[in-house]
Amino acid sequence: MNCELLATCSALGYLEGDSYHKETDCLESVKDLIRYLRHEDDTRDVRQQLGDSQIVQNDLLPIIVQYRQDKALFDACIRLMVNLTQPAVLCFGKIPDDPVFRHHFMQVTSHLQAYKEAFASEKVFGILSETLYNLLQLDWEQRQEEDNLLIERILLLVRNMLHVPANPCEEKKVDDDASIHDRVLWAIHMSGFDDLVKFLASAQSEQQWSMHVLEIISLMFRDQTPEVLVSAGHARSAEEKQRDSQELEALRQKEHAEKRSRTLQRGTRHSHFGGSFVVQGLRAIGEKDVIYHRNLNNFKNYTHDQGKAVRRVPKRNRQAHDLKEKRRSALNVRLFLREFCIDFLENCYNRLMYLVK
Repeated sequence: MNCELLATCSALGYLEGDSYHKETDCLESVKDLIRYLRHEDDTRDVRQQLGDSQIVQNDLLPIIVQYRQDKALFDACIRLMVNLTQPAVLCFGKIPDDPVFRHHFMQVTSHLQAYKEAFASEKVFGILSETLYNLLQLDWEQRQEEDNLLIERILLLVRNMLHVPANPCEEKKVDDDASIHDRVLWAIHMSGFDDLVKFLASAQSEQQWSMHVLEIISLMFRDQTPEVLVSAGHARSAEEKQRDSQELEALRQKEHAEKRSRTLQRGTRHSHFGGSFVVQGLRAIGEKDVIYHRNLNNFKNYTHDQGKAVRRVPKRNRQAHDLKEKRRSALNVRLFLREFCIDFLENCYNRLMYLVK
């Protein structure tokens, strides 16, 4: 670790049991770390070294929990954590193709996953919720510029934490088991932060936070499917269980039949000349039928687009893709998300989407 960074981290203070003892120049040290991050190189060396030292888990989170009355220190710690927790794609601009930069990208992502696990705490989200609630109580003429900045940073911090992807190697969770993302969602619910999100989505005076609120809500439902949320809380009947078992048996029989047909179609002697076939009823470019030059086993996958170059879509015109991996969260999380979804659709959706559009 860089000597200057090590000295700055040591000047923050130290954690002893559950209590944190800050040094006299703790605030100046936090500001120095913000300054170091501003001048890091393309490999994000400062960010990686701070992640290796576990500064968020051992210093910044205990500071905001224990010294939340120190407004200047609290604001500086939130500002530093927003910078440290920003997505790796934003740090590097894209997922790097170069192996060296890809390694640095993976290192930053692993540090973010460790931060997310530390943030899955009701105490931390309780502090953030209470601070945000007190700021939202101020009228617009009483609210200072630094108050608006703190509101935005708290929303960005929560957005960054929800954005962190799961680690498939470490998090081998089955359905109905609480993942780290589920624990973060449960901490959001128990601290009352979800009620503040709904208030921000529906209040006319808080429409400037609409995009941040939409991002947070979208990431909250990232691993969910509508069918799973709708069925949450409803006991499965004997008929549904029997229907599921019949569907599974039908799929097993179908897979067995396909495997058997593939075995029968496979010839014992390999032929380098598969032959040419005329496909009747399927027109080529002219008036004649299509001539197929490959093995007949693969004909069911035939399209006229085979062999054509894929048209490249500009980045700004590409549609957002949902994550393919879907898993069923713990029951209490699904019930909370279901109630949140009902309240949001009834009271907030129309207004929020109108503002965002």
